[in-house]
Amino acid sequence: MSNEFKIERKASDIFHPRSSEEAWQAIKEKRDLTGADLQGLDLENLNASGAILRKTNLKGLNLTHGLLTNPNFYRAAAHQANFQHTVMLTPDLVRANFLGADLSDGALVGADAREAQFVNANLRNAGLVGGDYSQTDFTGATLANAWLTGLNVEGADFTGVDTTGARAYGIDWSTAKVPPAVLPAPIIQLPKWAWAALAGSVIGVIGVLIYSISRRQQNPQPNRLRGNKIPAFLLN
Repeated sequence: MSNEFKIERKASDIFHPRSSEEAWQAIKEKRDLTGADLQGLDLENLNASGAILRKTNLKGLNLTHGLLTNPNFYRAAAHQANFQHTVMLTPDLVRANFLGADLSDGALVGADAREAQFVNANLRNAGLVGGDYSQTDFTGATLANAWLTGLNVEGADFTGVDTTGARAYGIDWSTAKVPPAVLPAPIIQLPKWAWAALAGSVIGVIGVLIYSISRRQQNPQPNRLRGNKIPAFLLN
């Protein structure tokens, strides 16, 4: 459920991290960064749960190779931000703006992305799995080789979208405001029991990932580690 309420804070109440390290720590501690300015910061390899980034300035942010569980990006401005190889589980992206952002080779699982903006965004090789993208604007976005399953695209705008090599399942394109000029090819048809088994396996692995995050939070490392890799099953 998205927090679609009026968020007003005094300027003196807004916490503005002074460095990438300070922002990293604040997010790990689930500190409320509503309205904060994180423009251009480096948060590569960030693994966090419950990040509060409502109305946050994320323009030019580097958050590659990350794993975010239940992050809240409500009305965040993430223009030209870099989210390559990042996986977001049940993110709140309502009215967030990813103009020109790079979300390639990553995954959005169970996203609430109503009225979000992905204009000219790069979603090449991305996985969009189960989510609400109603009234979302994908104008000019790249969805080449993307995997799209179980999405609500009612009222969404796919004008000028590149769907070369994209695959889709369980999407009613007729409900979109402007469907893609070339619809993604269907993912291989499997019996219903096979899809149920596959979904169960994915949920199980996601559970392991969430458990891993909780373990890391209980045993924080003094130094940030580079080179974490996102599981291939979420990216292919």
